[in-house]
Amino acid sequence: MEITHNGIRLHSNIDNFFDGVRINSGTTHHSQLEKSKVNYLDWSFVPQYEDEAYMVKRDWRKLSEKEINALTATKNRNHYNTIYIGDIPNELKNTFEELRFKECLRPKDVLECMKRDPKVTLDLSNTMQNYLSDFANEQPFHFHFIGANLPNIDMVAADTKVLPLDHQEEDKKCMGIHNDGAELRTVHTTYKSGNRFTINLGTETRYFLYVNLSLTQAYNMLKKKLGLSVEHVDLYNISKLFFKYFPDYPVIKIPQKPYQYYIAATDHCFHDGSTQGMTTLDVLMIYFGRFTQ
Repeated sequence: MEITHNGIRLHSNIDNFFDGVRINSGTTHHSQLEKSKVNYLDWSFVPQYEDEAYMVKRDWRKLSEKEINALTATKNRNHYNTIYIGDIPNELKNTFEELRFKECLRPKDVLECMKRDPKVTLDLSNTMQNYLSDFANEQPFHFHFIGANLPNIDMVAADTKVLPLDHQEEDKKCMGIHNDGAELRTVHTTYKSGNRFTINLGTETRYFLYVNLSLTQAYNMLKKKLGLSVEHVDLYNISKLFFKYFPDYPVIKIPQKPYQYYIAATDHCFHDGSTQGMTTLDVLMIYFGRFTQ
């Protein structure tokens, strides 16, 4: 199946950006795909997945010229129809270096870096506020999260709210490719939700995976396929239904190198992060707003 040409597109000022972007032939139920194993420090386990989780196939290839044209954003970019990728400035890199996030070995180490030097942490907060103001379009934005994922996990997102506070990494159940629900919306109004600004603070390239359809476009495809029963499609089951009925719709894989950011409306598209192939901790900082580049 070909990608839809009027879906969610990509914009970047990075030289030769599309040389690193990959596309595959779709998704499959997690039970049909061998998972990558985590072997890191004293961890050795195969991640669990939710019962209805779908994973991306690994038959990645380069984009054709036609696909690059279909994915390249036009001048009519906004916070929900475009994914942005770029490099953070040296001033910000230097502040992150002072906090030594790259030395973190375990997820719990990340918050310790923030506590270690309150002055540098405050400087970081102020620098981020000034930096993100250029992307925020005079709209409010806020800090959401700083934390980490273990390396070599095919698809990292997991709902930890359903787990006890003392849960272990092995207890997590990965969602597979999914849509977020940061704001309570209907399928048809997720474009009104904000987007996220995510910075890679680790030492290796991680990956952002996404389907270039908006949730509205995915809903319309399901409506054509399911007829009246589409009334039962909502934010909680749309991803599972879409990948059940359209397993051949391609997924896009975007490399995110250290100190690069991506901006994406993760309520409005199917997506996930991946640390597959990494050997060190995946450290992230996330802000929410309505950012554009």
